[in-house]
Amino acid sequence: MIKISQLQYKLSGKAILEDIDLSLAEGEFVAIIGPNGAGKSTLVKLIMGLLELQEGRIEIDGLDQTEWLKNNSFGYLPQHEDYDRNFPASVLELVLMGLAGILPLGARFKKNHRDQAINALNEIGLGHLASKRIGSLSGGEFQRVLLARAIVGQNRYLILDEPEASLDRPSVESFFALLKKLNSAGRTIITISHDLNILSEYCSFLVCLNRRLHCHNHTELVDAQIIHKTFGDSVRIIEKDY
Repeated sequence: MIKISQLQYKLSGKAILEDIDLSLAEGEFVAIIGPNGAGKSTLVKLIMGLLELQEGRIEIDGLDQTEWLKNNSFGYLPQHEDYDRNFPASVLELVLMGLAGILPLGARFKKNHRDQAINALNEIGLGHLASKRIGSLSGGEFQRVLLARAIVGQNRYLILDEPEASLDRPSVESFFALLKKLNSAGRTIITISHDLNILSEYCSFLVCLNRRLHCHNHTELVDAQIIHKTFGDSVRIIEKDY
């Protein structure tokens, strides 16, 4: 469980997040929605310890966040990553980078690390591409490989920042179906997204955020009024055209 209490965060004197009280149960598939600048990415970075807390408290599995992070970590798929797709790296080598943080300085990957990477690729259905160059992958395949890198350490918590941003509709549906499978296998998943149609199908818990929390409840209880409170007058619920 992740418990956030009285969280406040400012940047250059401007309030980014205010009065955030939120509990996310273990095993949920959580979606965070809100307009640009709502504080969504800031919230997940605070949860992961990538930003320093200013006010408030975060507990994970009953421990203070700083204590939990001493022996645990999150799987993370950020919104943007710069990769030279022409760099002669294999799929396996890219997935292994998810284990780089546990290696002593100067140490090499061993067979057990490679076995972990293969297992992660098999889990997302791309074990047969382990020896392929990353430049030969489709956009959907490459996103799945980045997901394998995020889960290779067997993290119980997986956080994704708009994973559908660069994908076409069939790839988005396939990717979220895969996330649901990982969730059903025991991982707690938190994703930032703008696609309510996809989220209502796959996610179990919705967080509506626009600097403050406007709703945090199960997806079937979220209606047009909540969306209006979150996004304002300029947004309507529409079918996304990929």
